[in-house]
Amino acid sequence: MTARKVIIIFNDDGHDTYKIDGKLVALDNNLSSTVADIEAGLKARGFSISLLPLRNAAGLEGFTKAVSAAQDAIIFNLCEGAFSKSAYEMNVAALLELYGARFTGSPPLALGLALDKGMAKDILKSRGIPTPEYAVMDRAPETLPEGLKFPLIVKPLREDASVGIDSNAVVISLEALRNRVEEITKRYSQPVIVEEYIDGREFNIAVLGNGAGKKALPPSEILFVDFPEGKPKICCYEAKWVEGSPFFRKTVPSCPADIPEALCAELQAIALQAYGIIGCRDYARVDMRLGRDGRIKVLEVNPNPDISSDAGFARAAKASGLEYPDLVAAIVCAAEARSQAAETPAKPVPAG
Repeated sequence: MTARKVIIIFNDDGHDTYKIDGKLVALDNNLSSTVADIEAGLKARGFSISLLPLRNAAGLEGFTKAVSAAQDAIIFNLCEGAFSKSAYEMNVAALLELYGARFTGSPPLALGLALDKGMAKDILKSRGIPTPEYAVMDRAPETLPEGLKFPLIVKPLREDASVGIDSNAVVISLEALRNRVEEITKRYSQPVIVEEYIDGREFNIAVLGNGAGKKALPPSEILFVDFPEGKPKICCYEAKWVEGSPFFRKTVPSCPADIPEALCAELQAIALQAYGIIGCRDYARVDMRLGRDGRIKVLEVNPNPDISSDAGFARAAKASGLEYPDLVAAIVCAAEARSQAAETPAKPVPAG
């Protein structure tokens, strides 16, 4: 029996840097390790694997030729952007669709919606999903918008992986808000989303699968351990990625979260709703906060979360009984089954 073929595509845009105390710190290339993890995991489950970087010797033309010739394979889409631009994340998925490729993960519309935090929250809110109050701004405000109250958190509108969120992201005065909005809009050349800061517990829910078979995995809680005095408890960029930061390793995941069954069920139910509303496929992660008032609010839906072997998604899968090779194989199988269902003609309805 011939092994099923999987082509892993990825946008290897090289190493990143981050400034701490005036010094540039080189960051590890996390995507490269994710590619290696998935390759090893799928090989362990009998798949035939090949790698196809978006940046390659044959250029974009070579990439599209390889995609168009891969009709007998499932493409594992790890592209979180293209050519150093996260806004192009949806374009890669659209390209795959144009060439009729079968690929893992969410469609271009879901990727584009989720990347625009304001638009995603507009849709979630209109469908009854609780979310913190927010406003989108392209310049510093003269007054505080109606419905907002301090403290507030300021984020770039169209970035992911906590880019643009640092220890100064939470503001408590109009002057600080104006300064932060001006700083972020200039640095990232895009509007910001200003959001109610929820001082409470933070959870994320990994969702796996499609249709009636999709399931929410055990909730993970982010524990803020020995956080610097006076700093708001947020998962900033430094806390996630920069080992030289005082915030690194102070956001500790706990999975499964130590919570009552009723809260677990509520978190999972909201996550499944949000997953469906945004149009996610195969896998995604939903981030939430539980306020001191006991109310859950969705922060964002991430349709392309980190699925490396040491990331939160893999941790949640393991808590549900799935070892890492089984997780990545399940993602491929979900995409495969979804594609086969879409290709199967509907049965005619008998007359009369």
